Amino acid sequence: MFDLAWSTVKARRGGFIAAFVALFFGATVITASGVLLESGLRSGVAAERYAAASVMLGGQQNLETSAPMSPSFSERVSLPADITARVAKVPGVASAVPERSVEVNLVTGQGEVRRGDVPLYAHGWSSAGLAPFTLTAGRQPQAPGDVVLDAGSATAAGLSIEDSVRITAGSDVAEYRVAGIASAPSLTRQSAAFFTDQTASALSGTPDRITALGVIAAPGVDAGDLADRITAALPDVPLAAYTGQDLGDVEFLDVGQARGFLTALSGSLMGTVAMIVLFVVASTLGLSIQQRRRELAVLRAIAATPRQIHRMIGAETLLVSVAGGVLGCLPGFVAAGFLRDAFAGVGVLPADFALTYSPLPGLAAAVLCVLSGLGAGYFAVRRFAKANPVDALGEAAVEPAALGKKRLTFGFALVIAGSAAGTVLPLAIPGPAALAGAAGSVLLLMVGAAVLGPYLVQGVTRLLAPVLTLGRISGYLAVANVKANSRRLSGAVVPLALAMAMASVQIFSLTTAEAAAADEARTGMTADFVLASGGTGLSPDVAGAVRKVPGVASAMPVVRSQVVIAYTSLGDPQAESYAAQGIAAEHLGRALDLAVSSGSLGELRGDTVALSESLAGTAGAGVGDTVEVHLGDSAEQRLRVVAVYQRGLGFGDVTLPHDLLAEHTTDRLDDSVLVSAAEGTDLGALGAALQGLSAGHPGLGVLDRSAFTAAQSEQRGQQSSTNLIGNGLLLLYLVIAVVNTLVMATGARSREFAMLRLIGTGRRHVRRMMTLEAGIVVVAATLIGAAASAVPLIGISVATTGRVLPAVEPLVAGAIVLVAAVIGFSSIVFATRSSLRGRPVDAVGSGA
Repeated sequence: MFDLAWSTVKARRGGFIAAFVALFFGATVITASGVLLESGLRSGVAAERYAAASVMLGGQQNLETSAPMSPSFSERVSLPADITARVAKVPGVASAVPERSVEVNLVTGQGEVRRGDVPLYAHGWSSAGLAPFTLTAGRQPQAPGDVVLDAGSATAAGLSIEDSVRITAGSDVAEYRVAGIASAPSLTRQSAAFFTDQTASALSGTPDRITALGVIAAPGVDAGDLADRITAALPDVPLAAYTGQDLGDVEFLDVGQARGFLTALSGSLMGTVAMIVLFVVASTLGLSIQQRRRELAVLRAIAATPRQIHRMIGAETLLVSVAGGVLGCLPGFVAAGFLRDAFAGVGVLPADFALTYSPLPGLAAAVLCVLSGLGAGYFAVRRFAKANPVDALGEAAVEPAALGKKRLTFGFALVIAGSAAGTVLPLAIPGPAALAGAAGSVLLLMVGAAVLGPYLVQGVTRLLAPVLTLGRISGYLAVANVKANSRRLSGAVVPLALAMAMASVQIFSLTTAEAAAADEARTGMTADFVLASGGTGLSPDVAGAVRKVPGVASAMPVVRSQVVIAYTSLGDPQAESYAAQGIAAEHLGRALDLAVSSGSLGELRGDTVALSESLAGTAGAGVGDTVEVHLGDSAEQRLRVVAVYQRGLGFGDVTLPHDLLAEHTTDRLDDSVLVSAAEGTDLGALGAALQGLSAGHPGLGVLDRSAFTAAQSEQRGQQSSTNLIGNGLLLLYLVIAVVNTLVMATGARSREFAMLRLIGTGRRHVRRMMTLEAGIVVVAATLIGAAASAVPLIGISVATTGRVLPAVEPLVAGAIVLVAAVIGFSSIVFATRSSLRGRPVDAVGSGA
């Protein structure tokens, strides 16, 4: 059977090359997604300041839930300082070293904050041995005003022993004397400044908490065994123990967040990719087998059994699937590297985040491609294999006139299910489940469109027929061809429509959310000025200093973080991370308008919370109800809802009392201060006065309302770029699949073109006919793709903004149609020209 299959593959290269291309690039996309998933689970960066530690203890940075993906905490989860003595008593521990890390900045002689390429962190000198750091000049810090800088920072700032240096923690500045310069074996992701332990404790603002705890093992003690002993000895303290290559996870929180991001993104992407690849492979193989109906009909007529037909097609698809799946894995590893670079370029992955490479993603991709190929081949040939020989010969000459009742029923059922998932679900179930249902509905709709493809293509052809047949022979030929071969043509239309629908949903769901968020931020920000720092944040005393400036009516500090909200959805416990802001409601004044729909922000104090309407609906909580909130540093609170507001996209879904949220952030600093001017105040003079505060608070910046909202829009753009990159490879695969399918479908019609030429039709007429057919393909794909994308976009718009109509950019929509038209026309026209090169007699005689 394999000999026969190999002979068939060699004889019919065109169709099998098309299937090979679909499987090859499908394996590439799946492998790339698999590499990202494995990297999210296993990758990391090497420790630097903790490199000499045997074990590092840190807080639990993830909320333990029963869900497959546990939400992570955005702030550093610190440890109680009093565990140091307890850990030191554990057998096998030589020493336990408390570690504090506080981000700081150097200030130049001109009063400007000097920010290097990497952040500068302040530590207590006792933790220097965890790297280890060694003094290369000077001495260790002994007095509160002493500082030891790493060699790189000292050189970059032009500092030497006994020089004075100004250092800011937040926006507060103090002067120190350089007591020494130290170096470590490796220091590339950060710079270090060492103070006395007491000074470091004061800078942290939380003397009873530590960032992490380093443990040096006694000689001969295994680090893994020691970590288990420590966690067993402290069952009452929620902590995580890190050893070996995992030491970098506790040192660099961005690495853990990057791993969580990759795991979540690639996990969702792989499911979509697998379905799309199966869809494209099934479409390509189905079209290839459709073109072989004469051959299959003859085999049935000479007594080939259905089992033999299935075995033959199975052997052919197995050969092609194995070749495409195995060879396609190799460029998948390269594509994963390009994706990593793209994510690093927009700032969602650290620049030094290394991918983890193993054979597993390639093996999984090859297996999925083989299974997809075999399954697609089986279902594509099933109708031909089951048909009796007489019917098979009839279908070989002319396609069946209509679709079967079962196929029509199944297709319409899929369309109805997709429409319900895209529009009804967001109204019935708010929150992430609604968004997932709306976004996923496009696949249901496209599978339904594939099932109903011939029916839809005939409908579009009838719509265009009056225009195409206006006195043109080519138009009559094009319409007749499409009506007679709608099954074949639908195999080319549906992949193009799918690419257009996927691109539309990805782009316009982002523009819809961005437009709504920008509008909310613009209308909700009523303060006259916004004070912010481009560095490490604003110290809490800045707001008090602003209130003393003449002409200031109110100054409200704002702190931002992420919190985890626990709720029940459809009977199952859920936990999701949401953007949160902390405001001082007593200073709200004219600074912020969240469009409160129920309750009052004036009651936002103590153990209370305000929720956006979207989150309130998701969590099923209203004014007076209690919600379970895990703050940024993992602290669990049960808070009473005092207000529900509309502008969650622009300002975050959760609003908390300022002091409550700030107390559970890593640095206890404010992100901004919203300043409202008193009536009759000259805004220009007030802005200059506020700018004057930077003398005592280096790095302080003053923005007006429009500049601040523009900066916020730029930050939101990062999320858009991330989503587009994540789905860019998938869209590229769809484009390749579309070109591949169109070229295959057109190239296989050489015999048809030859027959037309032999009965007197000129090359020019054939080319015109195919150009018009390309127009039908593009128009049909545009209409189907627009309909398939409109449903999920409406659902996404309702779920995110409450508005029925999504924000669709006409120029972008036109660009999508233009790209589809270029792909459709160029693929079909060039393939037609290639097919017309030979002599008609040769093409007819070959039986092509």
